Amino acid sequence: MLKIGIAEEIITPVRGVSLAGYFNRRPNRGVYDNVKVRAVLFEQEGVVSGIVVLDLCSIAKELFERTLGMLAADGLTFGENLIICANHTHTGPGQSSAQPDEAIVPTAQKTAMAIKRAYLNLAPGEIEFASIDKNPCGFVRRYWMKDGSVVTNPGKLNPNIVKPECDFDRKVNVIAFKQEGRIAALAVNLAQHGDTIGGDFVSADWMGRLERELQIALGEDIMVMTPMNASGDVNHFDVSTDRNQTCYAEAKRIGKEYSLVVLEAMKSLQPVVFDKITVKNSTFHYMSRTVTPEQLAEARHTLETVKDTNTQGDLTSEGLSGGDPTVLRYFAQRVVNCAEKSDPYRVCRLTAIELGKELAFVSLPGEPFNGISRGIQEKSPFKHTVVIELAQSPAAYTPMPECFERGGYETMPDANSSAVDNAPRMIEESLKNL
Repeated sequence: MLKIGIAEEIITPVRGVSLAGYFNRRPNRGVYDNVKVRAVLFEQEGVVSGIVVLDLCSIAKELFERTLGMLAADGLTFGENLIICANHTHTGPGQSSAQPDEAIVPTAQKTAMAIKRAYLNLAPGEIEFASIDKNPCGFVRRYWMKDGSVVTNPGKLNPNIVKPECDFDRKVNVIAFKQEGRIAALAVNLAQHGDTIGGDFVSADWMGRLERELQIALGEDIMVMTPMNASGDVNHFDVSTDRNQTCYAEAKRIGKEYSLVVLEAMKSLQPVVFDKITVKNSTFHYMSRTVTPEQLAEARHTLETVKDTNTQGDLTSEGLSGGDPTVLRYFAQRVVNCAEKSDPYRVCRLTAIELGKELAFVSLPGEPFNGISRGIQEKSPFKHTVVIELAQSPAAYTPMPECFERGGYETMPDANSSAVDNAPRMIEESLKNL
């Protein structure tokens, strides 16, 4: 008999805790809406597994390890069977290992609490799945330019844009968890960045607004989690319009748009029938980038000659294409860090949760490009394969190999940034788990 357990906890930080996602420190000044951790567990024949999604920019190693340690201390031995991931909001609490008591410790405590409550809530249930090939708010954020280069976020209405670098997986996957004859929780999986607001107020971004819109439409406060598909090269910016897309109103608009897509997909929900849960973990060596002597010399020249103007406001990758001196210096320093501070590799965990032969959840670390997800799905033996990024282990942007020679913010060096061959190796290792 399949059992399902559901729980959530608020992880909104206290005022003053810095938010994550940009290059500058942003102590929060208030709250638009609460950020949460949401957990769904499923048990079949004594095997407990599940998905845990946090409204965070990423999952720090210390947060992951503390959470599993807290579960083990309470005698819960299924921590290794979970996929713990972030949905990439840029207006959630940061996770500084130098100040763990500020956000990491309280977030780990709340995460462990949500998992424990979900375990205590295990009761007979059903899982249903639907998918619709319709993402109205996603755009590849890397563009071919007239000079033959590829630029990330080149600016709205830029006359030098030729076309997007590639396409991406536009599917919106909906997983319904049912108990007592009703939908008790939804998981919505799609490719999109969680970065529409900016500023220094706490928010779950469009993901939180999606939950609220679905609750209103369905007439119940059901839990809605958003484990993200690979979105390292996907965001919400439509460069064909000059509409302001960095504001809370944009988060509300996108949440509303996706809610309509989810509601449409829910009309075709079908039961996922299985009698066995299988969980497979493997170790992946995430190799670090190296820089050439010429790249290092150029970076040091930038630091010596470009004067820091101390740009005010949010510092993002858009400032790179615009030539902002503060951002130029920031990226030059990253090249130096790559040469001087990189480890040879980072040890990451890849997890596959298999529900019979119908549905598999596959975790990826960091911010993988969407081509990695498509590479896994194309060769997966499962009827439905749901790829989840920002899971289990910290890592950097992972571009496809051909992207490195083309340019763009995500391919630029930094300490422990991705080596050129990580993407195909990640696809290969994930398929071995399946």
